[in-house]
Amino acid sequence: MDSALLLEGGEQTYNNGVDVVQESGTLTATSEQYWAQKRVHIQRRIARLEPSVSTSGVEASWKRFCERGTGFLSQLLMRAIDRLEKPLRLHWNGNKTLSKEAVRLFKAEATIALWLPFSTHPLRFAVITPKSSEYQIRTSGQVDDTKDFLLGKPYVAIFWRGDCFFVITPSGEYVSMLTFYLDNPESGRWWSDSVFPSIFAQAVKEFAEDLHMVESQFSPVLAQWDREAALANEMATFRRLESSQEAWSIVHLPESQKLEILNAAELFEVGDAAAPHGLLLTGPPGTGKSLVGNALAHTSCCNFQHLTPAALKMDHLGGSAQKVREVWAKARQEQPSILYLDECEGVLGRRGSAETDAVSTEIVQAFLAEWDGLRKDDRVLVIGATNRRDLLDDAILSRFGWEMKISLSSEADRIRILEQELKSVDIEVTLPAEFGPLTQGMSGRDLQEVARTARRMAHPEMPSVEQIREAISRLRKGRKTLVSTDSKWENLVLDAKLLSRLKLVSSLLRDTEKWRAQGVSIPRSLLLQGPPGTGKTEVGRALANESGLAFFAATTADLKANYLGQSGNRVKQVFERARAHAPSILFLDELDIVAPDRGVGEDDPLTREIVGQLLQEIDGVQAHSEHVFLLGATNRPEAVDKAILSRFAERLQVPLPDHAARIQLLSLLLKGKRVDFPLEDGVRLLADLTEDKTSSGRDLQSWVAAAEQNALMRALESGGPDRYVITLDDFSSTI
Repeated sequence: MDSALLLEGGEQTYNNGVDVVQESGTLTATSEQYWAQKRVHIQRRIARLEPSVSTSGVEASWKRFCERGTGFLSQLLMRAIDRLEKPLRLHWNGNKTLSKEAVRLFKAEATIALWLPFSTHPLRFAVITPKSSEYQIRTSGQVDDTKDFLLGKPYVAIFWRGDCFFVITPSGEYVSMLTFYLDNPESGRWWSDSVFPSIFAQAVKEFAEDLHMVESQFSPVLAQWDREAALANEMATFRRLESSQEAWSIVHLPESQKLEILNAAELFEVGDAAAPHGLLLTGPPGTGKSLVGNALAHTSCCNFQHLTPAALKMDHLGGSAQKVREVWAKARQEQPSILYLDECEGVLGRRGSAETDAVSTEIVQAFLAEWDGLRKDDRVLVIGATNRRDLLDDAILSRFGWEMKISLSSEADRIRILEQELKSVDIEVTLPAEFGPLTQGMSGRDLQEVARTARRMAHPEMPSVEQIREAISRLRKGRKTLVSTDSKWENLVLDAKLLSRLKLVSSLLRDTEKWRAQGVSIPRSLLLQGPPGTGKTEVGRALANESGLAFFAATTADLKANYLGQSGNRVKQVFERARAHAPSILFLDELDIVAPDRGVGEDDPLTREIVGQLLQEIDGVQAHSEHVFLLGATNRPEAVDKAILSRFAERLQVPLPDHAARIQLLSLLLKGKRVDFPLEDGVRLLADLTEDKTSSGRDLQSWVAAAEQNALMRALESGGPDRYVITLDDFSSTI
């Protein structure tokens, strides 16, 4: 790498081991450095290829030579024909009449041309004939093995009846295309075999000096054409570089990942032995895996086949394997080629598993056979994208070789992506920095939906920043387990210390990225325990609303299946769904039922499977960077499995409400209802009535509901809704 490169943007300095470049006093990301380097190298190659003086004289000189210096071709043709009669007579058992007729026919219909190959992809010749005053350019599709042609060397081609009869190579050997024959009434068809090309090969040697002159005169033209072709190729490369940079500008990945892909694409494009034949993109849905595949295809300028389960799965066995073979045949024929399989677990799933049918197994086997048939120099790249890596066949995983996880975007990238998506729906806006934390846990697809929602909300006007913020809020609410919007801190009646701790947890979860950047450890779990009815579930709902994170709740019915193996998979899917929207909250209510203590008589094989998978997902053998906050609730912590209990780093006790808390709870429960007593005095009296009772929040709620029923019955008996009012007498003495 050059130590310094001078570009139009200013001086760039590259530091070893540092992924930044100094340009006009600003730091540029490494991907921009990559494109700048590519641009400079191409510009240098273009500068070297551009002629310093006019080259028109070279071709003019060549044209003049073709007009005057190729008359020997006619002499060569006639000299060889004059020598044909005797060899033909010997070959045809002394038949003088037949040999004379053959020479006469050949002399009347044979022509000669000089081929000067100057390109092999495709095979192209400069063609010189005696009757033409100048050369012609022709492309040949008749010769399969074009690599055997020597560029710039003269090949003598003999034609008979318009078809190429044979070619004399620069080494004096000949390649026969046809066989000369005559029909004899007495003995049938007489073949000439190699008589004609061997006689001409001898004659060509006698004109070696003339052929050498042709080669020397063509050499400057060949060099000029090579330079012009290389220049045109470099100009096309430069134009493609600009479009490739634009394609990658909308792909927001960590710089190390982006550069790794770009460097591999270079190796793939040139057919390097180290180029990959497979790339597996994993990560949550909507993170841009398809975008990476399309950008890679654009960068490599190659044939791109987007394969789906519908495109590969046929109606009958055998049809799918044939379809796979057709796809691979096209890929090999149109190299370089990329085969892109989105949601590839749908067609390359693990053979023998419950999710894989016979057709999928057939596709996997056909794919493996074709993949293994690749040669080292084949330029075919298979890109798979999945958010369920565990479902892929093990043999398929081994063929990919190269895996890359596409995670959720960083805070800065999310703002850029959202601005980009807003621009795509004709919204030009610069978003404030606060939109980074606001969009925490959102994928690129989520941000695309935010832009569309904001556009719909404001139509026909342009949306404001506030409306974009509202669109984000709508999306967050749409991905939560149904949680009442009334579940907020102000509606919770808790001890001040407990409430303060919950608010701190909520704040840390809301701005996970920022706190983590400061070296703060973000909590990963919390267990709420206490008597029934104290509001543990309501605390979970409030935490979901106040933090603004995606909220997922799992019950025993969600996790427990009908047979072994399926329950563990359900647990895994719940955690994967939570990780896909990380940071998120996963709430396990009634934890003593979901994960009871193993071996004490309250469990069964299915429950043990759930507990085991829970342990694996929380902190088992697989490491997960996505932040999922596990919130549990139980009124029987002693019945929870000890291993599960130990995974909760913090436990908070939610006690029964005291006198002041009961007053506050009754005030919230009776707020907005029609009563015939001063609310403040009434709830104080009611709280006094429960002084000696162990009343929970749920008990108080039931007590108020019973009072409402008493008031309702009295209203129906005395005249209808207008007579409805709650009195203190409606509250029974028992709770």
